[in-house]
Amino acid sequence: MRICLFTPVFLPAVGGAEVVTSALARQFTAKGHHTVVLARGRPAQLDEPYPVEWFPEPILPRWRPERVGKALLRAHKRHHFDIVACNYAQPTGYAALRAQSTHRLPVVVISHGGDLYHSAKHRRLPHLWRRTVETYLGADGLITISPYIETLIREINPSPPMLELIPNGVDVLEMRQPADRPSDFTDDRPFALCLGNLNPMKGFDDAVAAFGIAHERIEDLALVIVGKGPSEPRLRQLVQMFHLDGRIHFVGQRTGSDKRWFMQNCRFGLMPSIEEGHPIVGLEFLAAGRPVICSTNAAFDGMYDHGINALRVAPNDPEALAQALIQIQQANLPDMGAESAKRAERYEWSAAADHYLKFFDQVRASYGASSNA
Repeated sequence: MRICLFTPVFLPAVGGAEVVTSALARQFTAKGHHTVVLARGRPAQLDEPYPVEWFPEPILPRWRPERVGKALLRAHKRHHFDIVACNYAQPTGYAALRAQSTHRLPVVVISHGGDLYHSAKHRRLPHLWRRTVETYLGADGLITISPYIETLIREINPSPPMLELIPNGVDVLEMRQPADRPSDFTDDRPFALCLGNLNPMKGFDDAVAAFGIAHERIEDLALVIVGKGPSEPRLRQLVQMFHLDGRIHFVGQRTGSDKRWFMQNCRFGLMPSIEEGHPIVGLEFLAAGRPVICSTNAAFDGMYDHGINALRVAPNDPEALAQALIQIQQANLPDMGAESAKRAERYEWSAAADHYLKFFDQVRASYGASSNA
């Protein structure tokens, strides 16, 4: 199969959609499929076993996002794709559907959450939200990565003809590779870990507030925050407000061995997310054999069950999160972590890629039938 992964975000950025796209491209290539990543951005030198082609931001991207479809058509002339899988409705999904007016090309749209969240900026821009709705109504196939994303899709398209739930994956062996302690991290106290892009939807401000509320009852537990993003100034302000200097560490963005060490050595992960798609970090905590405290957002369903390998609390509730921090001190963390490690096996990338490929075949068959009707 000749597959185009058409995406507005890609490596070397380290967000969830970037990681998922790279992992799938590697898997598809290893399974013998000609796979091209067509990504928006400046060309970057990447050590990947598949071709990456780049397209620039178009002129007036907010008003005519579909112009990126020209890059898809140029790539299609070179590679003769059998299917295009688009990250998000904007701009790639909508552009791919518009390209169908001149080229037969089945279009699958994958939402990683950001285009459908109730907090999504496109919902506040009618001309862009209209394109998003048209895309989720018109795509030949839709992939939802979690029950929460399926709920958001069905708010737009209650009965899509082809919709498949395919959770994200994780490289279990990689996450379990030995890792050395980062040389710049010297605090020997046990620690909880927040890891991810520092943006308001992650709920890390609630994590800091919960530490402030519960600090006298959680012994000498520290909190490490790994990542960078626009919420960092606000988080640092909260640390000052709750007098938690020295107890909460901001260590910046980490990858590779450093990231694995923090995940393998934390007492538990802390993911009080307000909105999530299907968080890669949550899967990595599973593979590292860690329990978590996470929100009741349906994005975590299947990964984490309350009292089994997690404590789950409602988002936007620092008081409830503080009580969970107190409660988890008495939990059997080794048993919870063992359950997480066992569940990680369900999410190996190879199985996820096979699920994608099977769905692509179904979409292609349906598209051919409908086109010939």
